[in-house]
Amino acid sequence: MLAVAPGCKDFYDVNVDPLSPVSVNLYSLLPVTQVSMAENLGDNIGGLSQYTMALMQQLYNTRNIGNFQQTGDSFTGPWAGLYRSTLVNNELIITQGSQESRWDYVGIAQLQKAYVYSQMVDLWGDIPYSEALQGSINTTPRFDKDEDIYNGNGSIQGLFSLIDEGLANVAKTTIIPTKPALATVDLIYKGDLSKWARFGRTLKLKLYNQLRLTNPAAVQGQVGPLLSAQLMEETGDFELAYSSAVNPDNRNPGYVNDYTSSPENKIGRYFYEGMVTLRDPRLPYYFFNQIARGNSTINQDYISSLDPRFVTVRPGTTSQFANSASAAEFQTVQGLYPVGGRFDDGLGGRVNATSGKASAPQRLLTYYSRRFIEAELQLTVYNNPTAARAALEEAVKAAFRKVNAIARADGSPAIQDTLSTRTPKIPSIAEYTASVINRYNTAATTEDKLEVIMYEKYVASYGYGVDIYTDFRRTGHPRIRVTTQASNPSAGLLPDDGSTQANGPFPLRLLYPINDLTLNLNSPRTQRDVTSPIFWDK
Repeated sequence: MLAVAPGCKDFYDVNVDPLSPVSVNLYSLLPVTQVSMAENLGDNIGGLSQYTMALMQQLYNTRNIGNFQQTGDSFTGPWAGLYRSTLVNNELIITQGSQESRWDYVGIAQLQKAYVYSQMVDLWGDIPYSEALQGSINTTPRFDKDEDIYNGNGSIQGLFSLIDEGLANVAKTTIIPTKPALATVDLIYKGDLSKWARFGRTLKLKLYNQLRLTNPAAVQGQVGPLLSAQLMEETGDFELAYSSAVNPDNRNPGYVNDYTSSPENKIGRYFYEGMVTLRDPRLPYYFFNQIARGNSTINQDYISSLDPRFVTVRPGTTSQFANSASAAEFQTVQGLYPVGGRFDDGLGGRVNATSGKASAPQRLLTYYSRRFIEAELQLTVYNNPTAARAALEEAVKAAFRKVNAIARADGSPAIQDTLSTRTPKIPSIAEYTASVINRYNTAATTEDKLEVIMYEKYVASYGYGVDIYTDFRRTGHPRIRVTTQASNPSAGLLPDDGSTQANGPFPLRLLYPINDLTLNLNSPRTQRDVTSPIFWDK
């Protein structure tokens, strides 16, 4: 397997066969794992975020995931990419680094391993874990139970134990320096081991929060010390940076897919209009409307009555214009914040490969996500709505600061802090945050307050869909609108306007690649029912 990914093709050309791995310098392997991880989990044509954002009605594309059609071939690419590029190279770092006493590399790789496996469990449930990545020693690894992968059992080291090992290794004071230095090849934290430690503790907090319905008392006991520990700071987001360089191509791969003559993704109607209704100032950073302000078009599948510049195609639409030849020319596309596209200044224009700088990072786990997690825990585990409100307020403000950081790096105007003077008038950060807190304060029940928290996290997390999808399945929040056949209001699936059709029920898990079921004699052999929940979904 050629373990490379778009964005670093010419830089990190490392030939690694997962069945017969060979010794490779650690400094060559680490960036490969990080680029591959971001690509296969991220918001791009082969990334799991694009699929899960479609499930959560933020995006829609021609592969019909947004109207709940999946097959045994739907996720072959990212499944194979995570195992054969990300995880196999990561395992080489752990094995070889342990032999060479390079504990900084080993600790980083262990934390990355825990993160990637947690994301895969969240999507597929039971997966190859304890017997995976053994090369020719075992080419048919068993599928371990999802709960055992998280918590461990007598024969399986769980993710929490793996994180603790990683934290212990990055904390070791005796580190053998490498050439080139770790700071030059660690694409995420530039060799800053204190940031890796903060990430590891925040990852534990995230996973315990996802388990809170399975054993609330045990989770409370574990979460308390973490909440007072050194967690991720605002300057320590777990993300992969991109640039505008084309040769080698280090652009955000989601930009490469959407800024063409035929953009890959359409924008979810209800996601966009929900932000319009709440007068969310992030709209021009999240989306780019190719129609100029004051203009409109006709003969499209969907044109918003709230904003006639917004044009999209709906999942499973029955419209005669679903395959309109002019859709690409007028449709709204992903903007600056998710993929490094164009800031919407209202002037419109057809997007192309040079419309934006393509340098927005692929965010995986962020400081603002940490604060949203704390808000959820304070509300649901500790029954402390006051502390939850404080965490929610900081989470919303931090999410806006992240948008502004990307805007300033792009040279685009920032959202104003306290008083908006832009035309047309949009709320400032302070004004929008106050409206969020008012919605939270007036919410009648704990579930209603949780809806506010999870909606704001849903919007803030645009560009990384895996956790959005996991959050929804765990909590039933935020409520989203889907085709009538798949609606289930008790599970947070509200019916849409009735003009779309589903190709199946809303899935609670993804299908395995069919090759892994047929070729691996230790696989489940058949697909699990997509309405069968992951173990943490009680």
